[in-house]
Amino acid sequence: MLKNEVQNMITYYGYTISPNQLETGEGFLICRNVPIARTGEQDYLGTEIGLKTNEIVKVYRPEEEVFSEAAMASFEGKSVTNNHPPEQVDPENVKIYEMGHAQNVRRGTGEFKDFLVADLHIHDAELIDAIKAGK
Repeated sequence: MLKNEVQNMITYYGYTISPNQLETGEGFLICRNVPIARTGEQDYLGTEIGLKTNEIVKVYRPEEEVFSEAAMASFEGKSVTNNHPPEQVDPENVKIYEMGHAQNVRRGTGEFKDFLVADLHIHDAELIDAIKAGK
């Protein structure tokens, strides 16, 4: 590591399943280095971005937007769900959808340099089993 280079790494304690998975003493699962956003062109349904169409819309997400401090901070501590829920997670429905949370949000390195990555702390037994089975 270079003298002026900052290492952005958090140490977790538990049983290592793989280089990117760790099981805590309580049985929770931590999935490290999970891509959660990326730069470049992406396809959305118009309704997903507030338009009144179900047609595919291409959206370009520049590096300065994806890796801005505000964007990264907006993901910190957010709920992890099993697939996309049909509505936004809020205090009224969090007990239905939340299965963990995102932590240590940062820019990826190497082959993941164009991705925002996070460590996902999974608390739901069914989702833990699904991830261990390859989800």
